[in-house]
Amino acid sequence: MDEPRDDIDTWLEERVTPLLPRPGTFDQVRKRARRRKLRQAALATAGAAVVAAGAIVVPRLVLSGHVGGSPVAVSGSTTPVHKNSPSPARPSPSDTSGPQTASATPTPAVPPVPPNFAASSVTFVSTGVGWVIGQAGTPGQCGPPDPYICTSLAATGDAGKTWRGMPAPVTGAPNGGAGVSQVRSLNGASGWAFGPQLWATHNGGQTWKRIATHAMRVTGLETVNGFAFAIWARCAGTGPDFAADCTSFSLYSSPAGQDNWTPVPGATGLSGPAGAPASAQLVLTGGPGGRGYLLGPDGTLISGALTSPARWHPVTTPQGAPAKLSCAPGPAGTDGHPLRAMLAATGPGLVLLCADRGSGDTQAKTLYYSADRGRSWNLVGEGLARGIAMSLSGTPDGPVLVATNDGIDVSVNAPGNGPLGWRAARGAAAPGGYSYVGMTSSAQGVAVPANTDLDAVWFTYDGGAHWRKSPVR
Repeated sequence: MDEPRDDIDTWLEERVTPLLPRPGTFDQVRKRARRRKLRQAALATAGAAVVAAGAIVVPRLVLSGHVGGSPVAVSGSTTPVHKNSPSPARPSPSDTSGPQTASATPTPAVPPVPPNFAASSVTFVSTGVGWVIGQAGTPGQCGPPDPYICTSLAATGDAGKTWRGMPAPVTGAPNGGAGVSQVRSLNGASGWAFGPQLWATHNGGQTWKRIATHAMRVTGLETVNGFAFAIWARCAGTGPDFAADCTSFSLYSSPAGQDNWTPVPGATGLSGPAGAPASAQLVLTGGPGGRGYLLGPDGTLISGALTSPARWHPVTTPQGAPAKLSCAPGPAGTDGHPLRAMLAATGPGLVLLCADRGSGDTQAKTLYYSADRGRSWNLVGEGLARGIAMSLSGTPDGPVLVATNDGIDVSVNAPGNGPLGWRAARGAAAPGGYSYVGMTSSAQGVAVPANTDLDAVWFTYDGGAHWRKSPVR
């Protein structure tokens, strides 16, 4: 006998014909699935960005306005800040599936410049980006690793409007054969601190390495077109006068991204008249036809291509004789810069300033110009008698500037356009004058005061006519 069956069982066993979905249902499902996958991918990307940022612990800050994609680095932050980079993606307030800590992460503070910064040298790789080196703080309260090592660096990314600290070589102020006082950078990534030691960085100043110079002192260094050239000298000066009593000079070069310093053939073992203490000066010109010029201690001009290890040769006159300039470099200042003969590139040529020993606060200054790479020279005028010449600079347009212990003098015309006329720059009123002046472009330039205790450098934005003080702090 069959078991009695419930009506429900009977209904469940019946064949059921399913209802079809409304037209377009499958398309809507596919679209919703696609949007869900995109949201999940975006959240995953945001999470990965936060993790990557948290993983970087190298202390650095990348300045805006760097040249050639090479960052200028300064100390003090624990995560990189790229001003022109997009922020990591953040989840919406209503979405709780992604990381919720990204918006709460504080922006790293820009590290300050150490107190009482005494600038001694400056370098610019563009009109915006530059470095300044000097001594800062109070000896005995600096460091680590040594409280008496106060060498410091500051960087700007906005043409001196603001400054921020950056790592510096672990060495002191010039003291005989030790310490550094000058700085040069090629592109914001490779840079050198020198005078008398030689230090190099190839990561925007994050780390510095001392270069062995075999008991010689580096008294000058310039860089252009992917190479660095430096004057290595044998000197006996003591204390801050590291470039005093130098009797032998040799030119060395290295590819800018390396530390492979080798002597330049034809430019080694140079000495002054009768072996007397003297100085030398290096000038490099950029561009496709760039050349290097070494003003030797005896007044001989040596020139060569800006490659390595190309041989340099004495410049000859149109008649084929060695070109002997009207004056020799003479003794060096405390920064290694010559005090009697000063060479600079200006416009398409070279300009030479010959200065006498001076009397009181006046000095005769005679200027010569060469339009043929130093083979022949023409007298182009006298400089202003007021002030003792400390530094000479040219501009791409041709006018020249002379920094003195009284201020800055600017020529009103280029050397190749008739006798030079002069005017005293306005605003260049640093007590004691200026030890260095240089032009980044025809309009913009920078000057370093001779009195480093002023804690500042000076800028011009109109070709040297007017200057303003930029406190490095």
